[in-house]
Amino acid sequence: MANKSVKKIIKNESEFKKWVIENYEKLGYSGIVRRDIGICPDLILLKNGKEKRIELETVASNFIMHKHSIDDVDEIVCIVNDVGLEKPVIVAEDLEFEGNSNRKVTLSLDSKTYDEFRQYCEDNAIMLSKKIEIWINEFMQENKKQKGEKK
Repeated sequence: MANKSVKKIIKNESEFKKWVIENYEKLGYSGIVRRDIGICPDLILLKNGKEKRIELETVASNFIMHKHSIDDVDEIVCIVNDVGLEKPVIVAEDLEFEGNSNRKVTLSLDSKTYDEFRQYCEDNAIMLSKKIEIWINEFMQENKKQKGEKK
């Protein structure tokens, strides 16, 4: 039986940045040109003799949530790749992300349906995302019941 390696647990973006700075070679980079200065991109690293503008995100979809411009980066380095981006995404396979358990998701809804439901939520003091989460949980529980699974 193969011995499965234990992944390092990362809980936030600050821990992730520290890990990348200490382990950039594991991700295919050969050197650090510029460290984080608080703006996008987070780092400029060397890869195959060329400078690469790198944005670090624990979860790739945070790149969109943080409203970064895809034109400001050459690659995105993440722990969880949960979305397609227009640039190469490098996943830090040695890590496991155990930060905030909430995930940002993008939904495509008919505009009229969305506007009407959003207004309903506002009128009834309902948090839209929480209502959707409740519906998903109810759906999954019903699906498990139909399959005869335990909760």
